[in-house]
Amino acid sequence: MKIVDFSEAHIGRAVQIAKMNYQEERGAVPALPPVDNLPDLMDFAQNNRGVAALDGGELCGFFCWYKPWDNYFGLCKGAWSPMHAHGAVKENRAEIYDRLYQAAAAKLVADGVLSHSVTLYEHDAEAIARFLQNGFGPRCVDAVRQTTPIPIPPCGGITYRQAGTCDAHAIAEMNNSLVKHLQQTPIFLPCFQTFTADGIAKGIQDGQYQYFLALDGTRPVAYIRLQDDGENFAGDDKQMMNISGAYALPDVRGKGVTSGLLSWLMDWLRERDYSRCGVDFECFNYTARKFWLKHFTAYTNSVVRRMDERILDK
Repeated sequence: MKIVDFSEAHIGRAVQIAKMNYQEERGAVPALPPVDNLPDLMDFAQNNRGVAALDGGELCGFFCWYKPWDNYFGLCKGAWSPMHAHGAVKENRAEIYDRLYQAAAAKLVADGVLSHSVTLYEHDAEAIARFLQNGFGPRCVDAVRQTTPIPIPPCGGITYRQAGTCDAHAIAEMNNSLVKHLQQTPIFLPCFQTFTADGIAKGIQDGQYQYFLALDGTRPVAYIRLQDDGENFAGDDKQMMNISGAYALPDVRGKGVTSGLLSWLMDWLRERDYSRCGVDFECFNYTARKFWLKHFTAYTNSVVRRMDERILDK
C-alpha cells in the first residue's frame, strides 16, 4: 500500500468508494434516503490536506479535510472530515484508515491543527474501533427516522401548534435556558450566545427555522426547531426535514410532553409529504441521547481527537 497526496485524478474512484460506504450504512439504516450525487471533492483535491491510499496503483481509500479554523473544540485550530470526504474499501479497511490517518495527521499537526474531527458511519464498527484506538472519542450523532406515526398516550391539558413571530419571546427564553443546560455537567459545551425575541422572529420570518410548540393552556412549555438542511448530504434530501433544537421546561419533563410534540410533528410532516426526519445531537448530552435514540436511528458517529499543544514546541 502506498500513501500519496489526494489529487484531482483520484476524485472519480473516491466518489465510488464514498457511495459504496454510504450504501453500506443504508443497508443498516433503511430510513436513509437514496443519494445519487455526493458533494464535490474538487476543493479537497486542491487544498493539499488530503491523502490517498493506493493498492497496486488503484485507489483503495482517501482522507480529506475542510480548511481548518480557530477555536474548534477548544482554544486551538481544528479541522473536520465529513462523511463524504473520506472512505475505504471493505477489504483491509482498518489498516487503510490507520495508514491514511497517520499521513493526514502529520500534515495537520505540521500546520498547527491540533483538533481533528471525523464523521464516521454508526454501523461501520471496524472504522469506529480503529479511530478509538487512534485516540479519538465520540462527540456528535446524526440520526434519522421515517415520519411514520409515533403512538403516544394523550398528555392531559397539552396542545400543539406551529409557532409564529408572536411566540418569539417565549422561544428565546427557552433557547437561553437550553444554552445554560448545555454548559452544565456532563456536557460542558461553551456557548455564549444570547437569544433575543427579535432574532427568533427574524429567523421565522426569513424561513430559516420553523418552531413547533407544546402548550399547557396558553403557556409554551416545550419547542422543537425544524430546518430544511441537515449536517451532511443525507439531510439535504428533498423529502427530509431536520430537527436542530428542542427544549422542555423543567416542570413538564418526564410527563410525555416532548414525545407528544414529536408525535404531532411527525403527523404534520407526513401531511406535507415529508417521508423522513433527521436530528443531530451531542452524544455526551445524556438527556438528548436517551430521548432521540428512543425515536430515531443513529447513522453517524462523529469522533474527535485533541492533541497536546506541547507537541508544537518540540
